[in-house]
Amino acid sequence: MKIKTTPTWLALAVMLGCFLPESGRGSTVFWGSSFNDLLFNSTGQTLDESFIFEVGTFTSGFVPTIHNSYQWDANWKVLDRAVHPDSEGWNVPDQFFVGTVEHQPDGTSDSLAANPADVFLMGETVYLWVYNSKAIVPGSEWALVTDSDLLGNLANAWRIPDPADPVGTSYDWQLLDADTAILGGVNGIQGAGEFSVNPGTFSLQTHVVPEPGSSLLVLLALAVQSRRHRPQRRIE
Repeated sequence: MKIKTTPTWLALAVMLGCFLPESGRGSTVFWGSSFNDLLFNSTGQTLDESFIFEVGTFTSGFVPTIHNSYQWDANWKVLDRAVHPDSEGWNVPDQFFVGTVEHQPDGTSDSLAANPADVFLMGETVYLWVYNSKAIVPGSEWALVTDSDLLGNLANAWRIPDPADPVGTSYDWQLLDADTAILGGVNGIQGAGEFSVNPGTFSLQTHVVPEPGSSLLVLLALAVQSRRHRPQRRIE
């Protein structure tokens, strides 16, 4: 069940949004977590300054799974990014992250972290990707989460809005509404990946990224096991 509380950062973001110039902009998206949120790594420690938070989508037709994690970066489109020590980014001491980005009339993002050539189409599923390195090497930890169940959301659905929205339209995507973890954990739900400590109550947890070879070995093992248990036809 999604617990409904209004984070303080959202009220501040809306106030800031009131002073943004209206000419030439599309809709405004506010995204982030609550102050003093429960954000942990795979060992149960609070996330530190090495972690980066990105919201974005994947290229058309690409569906991220634990088995194609090595292809995520090549298919990822960054809408916006929050980093430490940006005051409007990743705040390590207070354990919250926040961002504000314009979805422009041509479908692009005004974020400096975005590729100007990337177009975000209305209805695309938005993901939050948290990582300390996008390289799949020992020590890399990721969380890739999204909002799948749109019923009961505190704020807006994690979907790209219409670029033709009237000037002044705003949306907010809150971590509290995330309910699906492709990798890592979100709001008490554990997804794929490895972790040594389960915090029990958490808003987000990063997991150790499995190396591509390990995922392949698991698939091969399951295939072999399935074949061994397949009934053999008797030849008479």
